[in-house]
Amino acid sequence: MTPTLPSGVMVALVTPLDADGHLDEASLERVVERVVAGGVRGVCPTGSTGEGARLTAAQRLAVTRRVRALAPAGVPVLPGVPLTTLEEGVAELGELEAAGADAALVAPPSYYPLSDEGARRLFTGLADRSPLPVVLYNIPMFTKVTIGVRVAADLAAHPRVVGIKDSSRDMEYQSELIAATRAAADFSVYTGSDTLLLASALLGARGAIAASANLVPGLGVALLEAVADGDLDRARQLQDRLFAVVQACRRGDFPAGWKAALEVVGVCSGRLAYPAAGLPPAERDALAARLASLGVSKPAGAAR
Repeated sequence: MTPTLPSGVMVALVTPLDADGHLDEASLERVVERVVAGGVRGVCPTGSTGEGARLTAAQRLAVTRRVRALAPAGVPVLPGVPLTTLEEGVAELGELEAAGADAALVAPPSYYPLSDEGARRLFTGLADRSPLPVVLYNIPMFTKVTIGVRVAADLAAHPRVVGIKDSSRDMEYQSELIAATRAAADFSVYTGSDTLLLASALLGARGAIAASANLVPGLGVALLEAVADGDLDRARQLQDRLFAVVQACRRGDFPAGWKAALEVVGVCSGRLAYPAAGLPPAERDALAARLASLGVSKPAGAAR
């Protein structure tokens, strides 16, 4: 039986790298410990925040295997897969399943335009052969492809398609998407936009797969708890604070701001996967000052 995904905040995990561009396992352990302690309900490595499209399939597999070893039992691991061809996608999903992944977050190919019928055919073919449940990834700012609402609603009926992460920042699209898939009991809509978490939750999104959860996991978790409790005043206050943190970290080549912020608080380096570059020192210093003003800083006694 295909599992139902958790409600709440899942983290779009960063991929810490060492000076040679290899996985920094010690830093990865710190990041996973941080997000789990902050209350996230799932871990999504090698997506956009995890620079999955800049990594090789072997690197994505290694990250997933290590995250699965670090994450507690009961915390699902949903690695990102930047789809290129159907055959390569099926093969990678098989390897990720063997590495312990619980589902996969799959973005459509980005080179050629993809019609609604093409997207329907592609994801149906992938789901038919996938050993893992599939979460669709709608992120048109990167892929230049929008997964149509009708396509998503049709795919929601497939037993191996269990959800969608919507990072379009288009609330009209998301509102229509949530309404169109509401009858599919085992299909979940997640927002990928931390700044719209409150609005998405009120519309009926199941939660978020959020970059901010690397840095301030407790903020998104508390926000959704406030919504569940009906305390909208507190939810709005938390959304305002989360918005300020996100805006502070929107710097450089994505996800340079998030990695630099984690360097500021002593979790991992700000290095990005080649060929992207981390924040220059002046930008990093400005970010550190802004985070300090928001109460986000390196804990006393932190090793890094």
